[in-house]
Amino acid sequence: MRALSTSDVLDLWERGAGMHPLDRGLLTLATVKPEVSPADIADWPLGRRNHALLEMQIAAFGPKLQGWCTCLGCDEKMEFEIDAHALAAEHRSSAAGEIHFKSRTFRLPTSRDLSTVGAEGDSNAAALMLVRRCLSEGDSLNEWGPQDTESLGEAMAAADPLAEVRISLACPRCENEQEETIDLVNFLWSELEARAKRAFWEVHTIASAYGWTEREILALSPVRRAHYTEMVQA
Repeated sequence: MRALSTSDVLDLWERGAGMHPLDRGLLTLATVKPEVSPADIADWPLGRRNHALLEMQIAAFGPKLQGWCTCLGCDEKMEFEIDAHALAAEHRSSAAGEIHFKSRTFRLPTSRDLSTVGAEGDSNAAALMLVRRCLSEGDSLNEWGPQDTESLGEAMAAADPLAEVRISLACPRCENEQEETIDLVNFLWSELEARAKRAFWEVHTIASAYGWTEREILALSPVRRAHYTEMVQA
């Protein structure tokens, strides 16, 4: 996995600023894995994609995923912290990448699948569309019902547990218990955005004082940029 320079971070943030989160995830992974084509990454099972995002998070920003959500019982703000190392070690994707269910074979969902069904406003219709896309062998979905879709979804989740990361939280105020879905793309993008904005501020501060170009300033190490910024602000 290729390390990101500050210039890489700024370029990545600029290119992905207006993108859908799914596309941001693919763009990010294509940047740090130039040996893999973006089309291939789009066809990875979601658990494999998320594992790669965790690896990038650890390498670029460290293993701590810190966030917060609102309690559904009393609106209390609940903070949480996740260890990316532990999350990656705990969840392992299916090596086969296939599910055998009701005399049919299904592959695991991918980013491309989610992008295709995402425009469907009805959740049941979207789920059935996803099932049809993932059907790789067997009869058509005649006599297929909502219960079959739900059971297949559970089997897919068991085979690819990192496809959707959910955590359980208990409110310290009202003791309400709830589950929250953790969007790894959003976590990673928040880190990228914070680093990009910090770099923009450093370039602005140093350029205003010394007249150096952005390229010259970004060529400095992060430690030197920080010291120059501190001296300008002193």
